[in-house]
Amino acid sequence: MLEIDHVVIHIDSSKNVDEFKHHLDNAGVPFEPAWGKKSKGFKISNIWFGMQYFEIVNIVKSKNLWLPRWAKRHAKGERGTFCILFKLQSPISDLQKKLSDGGYRVTEPERTTFKGFLGLFEKTLPWRFFLTSKIPGTNIELGFIEYDAGAEEQIKPYLVPNGSDVGLTGLSRPVIYSEDPINANQWITDLQLIIGRKISLSVVESLNHIALRINVKTSKSSPFSGVGISDVMLLPNYD
Repeated sequence: MLEIDHVVIHIDSSKNVDEFKHHLDNAGVPFEPAWGKKSKGFKISNIWFGMQYFEIVNIVKSKNLWLPRWAKRHAKGERGTFCILFKLQSPISDLQKKLSDGGYRVTEPERTTFKGFLGLFEKTLPWRFFLTSKIPGTNIELGFIEYDAGAEEQIKPYLVPNGSDVGLTGLSRPVIYSEDPINANQWITDLQLIIGRKISLSVVESLNHIALRINVKTSKSSPFSGVGISDVMLLPNYD
């Protein structure tokens, strides 16, 4: 079964980041937005749960080097959960071709690249990914990511601060809220048949402002009882 790698959330401003930090601090979830990445026109901060995470994106300028399709969505006023990415163990190009041949609209596999200070240097990150169209009845795309050999071990020291230090060790059982749950479920079922793999994902009917619910793998000694960030609800799942 393909498990979640990370979730991409777009926000309005640094004020949202401050609000997230306040709520996460109260919930006992480590988060230091000042330790995030910056590039031309946008800032990123991560909320880590073991090797899985939320990527919080704050676009600060209309001219930016963020992923163009998501920058366009942001410019049109979309906020909240943009994408759920799942980690692959098989070659990414094979899976992308299967979905394309099966009638799904998917992007070509690509690498994430950041430009550094004054654009004087460029850093390419050790993974490739591709994206689907939005799941029916939602604003959420699916993504699939393949890490280079050894990359996950190499990046472990940078996954800080991390919820695993306080008994919050991972993310599981994502549930998407859709205005068209019948077609959304069929879309996911057909996708799974095409790729020959189950995906850890389910769909239910829309509920108020919530787009996504995810369980946090929680040790019995942790006081974590749940928290909301943007349009996502995090709930404890005790080991």
